[in-house]
Amino acid sequence: MPSIIEDASPRTNFTSVTDVLPSQVLGGSRLSYYVAISAVLLCVWLFQQDNQKYRVLAPFYKASRLKWMFSADTLVKDSYSKFRDTIYQIKTTEGVRTIIPVSLVGELKGLPEDTLSARTAVREAMLSEYTKLCAGQHTDTLSLLLKCKMTGQLARMTPQLKEELEYIIATEFPECEEWTPFKIQPFMIRTVARLSGRVFVGPALNRVEEWMDVSINFAVTAFIAVIKLQVFPPWMRPAAQCLISELRTIRRDLDKARAMLAPVVAERIRDAETPGYEPPDDFVQWLLDALPEHQKTDYYIQGKMQLLLSAASIHTTSNLTTDCIYDLAVHQDMQEILREEAREVFEDEESWGKKDSMGRLKKLDSFIKESQRLSGNVTSFIRKVIKPIDLSEGTRLPAGTNLLAPMAGVAVDPRYYPDPEVFDGLRFWKLRQQCATPSTSPAPLPDDPAAANGRWQFTSIGDTAMNFGLGKHACPGRFFAGCEIKLILAHLLLHYDVKLRDGEARPAPNMFMMTKSPSMTAEVLFRRRSCP
Repeated sequence: MPSIIEDASPRTNFTSVTDVLPSQVLGGSRLSYYVAISAVLLCVWLFQQDNQKYRVLAPFYKASRLKWMFSADTLVKDSYSKFRDTIYQIKTTEGVRTIIPVSLVGELKGLPEDTLSARTAVREAMLSEYTKLCAGQHTDTLSLLLKCKMTGQLARMTPQLKEELEYIIATEFPECEEWTPFKIQPFMIRTVARLSGRVFVGPALNRVEEWMDVSINFAVTAFIAVIKLQVFPPWMRPAAQCLISELRTIRRDLDKARAMLAPVVAERIRDAETPGYEPPDDFVQWLLDALPEHQKTDYYIQGKMQLLLSAASIHTTSNLTTDCIYDLAVHQDMQEILREEAREVFEDEESWGKKDSMGRLKKLDSFIKESQRLSGNVTSFIRKVIKPIDLSEGTRLPAGTNLLAPMAGVAVDPRYYPDPEVFDGLRFWKLRQQCATPSTSPAPLPDDPAAANGRWQFTSIGDTAMNFGLGKHACPGRFFAGCEIKLILAHLLLHYDVKLRDGEARPAPNMFMMTKSPSMTAEVLFRRRSCP
C-alpha cells in the first residue's frame, strides 16, 4: 500500500495510468482547445529553468525530463551503476531529487519527522492540498488499525477472502476447459478490489458495482490530477486547479462514498443500542469504534478513509499479483513446485483458515518477493529534509532537500543479489533455508520479522528491501497484501495451468514518470486442471 495514508510504502504505482494517457489527461468536451493549451504548457514545462538552488554538493545525473517521463526505471538503473555508493542528484518530472545510497539509508531512517519527514514529502508529491490524498489527523488511527486489527486477524479473515475469490472466479473468469487467452490485469484489479472490499466495507457494499467503480478509479483519477497539476508551476496551481476536471471528479467520488456508507454506518450505530448486538468485523466498524463520539456520524470521514485505503491497496496489490502471473507463465517449471507446496499446506478446506497456513507457503513467498524485486518500485524512501542534516561521509543536506533511494538499481546490484538479472523463484527460499534456526530452538512465528530468517520474507523490510518503505513509515498493510496475493496465486495454481503463447516474451511493463505497472492488454493462456 503506497503512502497515500502517509505511513505506507512510498510507491506511487497506479495501474492503467499509461492506458488512459494522454487521452484522459487531454480529455474533455472541447478536445482541440485542451490539446492546444496542453501543448503550450508542456513545452514551457519541458524547457523551463528550475529556479531551485542546487545546494547539495553532489553530482548531477543528466537526462531530459522527457526521458524521465517514459524511461525512469532505465535511468535509475543507469545512474545507479555510475554513482552506486555516493550521493547524486537527478532532475525528474517532479523536480530535483537527491538520491541516497543504501550505505547512508541506515543513518537517516531513524530520524524524527521534524528533521526528516516522510509525511511532508508524500503530501507534496501527491499534491494533497488539491487532490485530498491525505488522511490528515486520522493518519495515526488508520495506521494503528491496519497494524493491530487487520494484521492480527488475517487468519480469521482468510476464509471470507477465499469465498469472495471463488465467487468472482465463478462469475468473471472464463471456463478454460482448453487453453484460453485472457487479459488478466483488468480481472486482477476487480479481484483485489472485491477481496479488499470484503474486509474494508463488508459484504453489504463490496459487490456493489458503484462501490467497485469508485474504489478502483479514485486512485487513477487522483494520479491524473497530479500529472496535470505538475505541468503548472506552484504559484499557478491555486488558479489552475479550476481547469483540472479530475479534481471535481475526486470531490464527486468522495460524496458518492459518503452517500453509500452513510446508511451502513447509521444502521450500525442504531443497532449498537440493541442488547446482545454483535458488530460486524470489518474496517468500517473498526474505524467507527476508534473515532471520537462527535465524529462517528461524520460519514464523510468514513468515505474518505475508505477511498484512501482503496487507493493505497488495490492497484499496488493487483499489479504485483499480475506480475507474478506473468512470471509463472514464463517460468513454467515453478508451477508444479509451488502447486505441490500449496497442496501440502491446504490439504483440506479447514486449512485455509489456520493461523500458520499462509506463513507455510515459503516457496510461494519467495516467488512473490523475486517477482517484486524485478518488477517493483523504481524509487523508495521518499523523504523531505526539514532541518539540515550532516551525513557521516561529509555531505550536508539543507532543509528543503527531497530524497529518494534508487530501488530499481539496488534490485539488480550483484553485491546484494547474485546473478541479479536472472529470475530465481526460489532465491529467497534458499536464503531462508541457509539461515534457518536450529531445530532445538523455538520455532519462529511465520512472517515474524524478528525471526532469524525473517529478512528474506516477502513482507520484510531493510536497507536493501524498501518496496514497502522503511522504519516507522513502513507499509502497515503489507501483511494483508501478502495474504491476498498468496491466496489468489495458490488458488489459481491448484486449479489452472498457465502459459504464454508460443514464442511470446514476458509482457513488457508500462512506464510513466515514476509509475511502473504491468501491461493491461497482455493475454495469458489458462487451462483448467482436471484435478487440483
